[in-house]
Amino acid sequence: MLNIVAKISPKTDQFDNCLERIQAIVPDTREEPGCLRFEVYCDKDSQNIFLIERFTNTAALDSHYAKDYTKDVFSFYEEALASPVRVDKMYEV
Repeated sequence: MLNIVAKISPKTDQFDNCLERIQAIVPDTREEPGCLRFEVYCDKDSQNIFLIERFTNTAALDSHYAKDYTKDVFSFYEEALASPVRVDKMYEV
């Protein structure tokens, strides 16, 4: 199993837009083969968004990244984020 915690740090004026964009892909992502968990959390004080994800393997994650809706979010984030997305990948032992 591949577990992921992603920290998304939007520009101050882009927090709501970033949150809406990621929430919009939740239903489709959860239906992807190999996706076991895809949840969105936010810290409204620090204006950070966190994704907690679990995929069966790297191939399932790669497939998720190849989806048009995921690419669209990544493209939007190029201008909307204060810093690059931090992605921590952890494998179950």
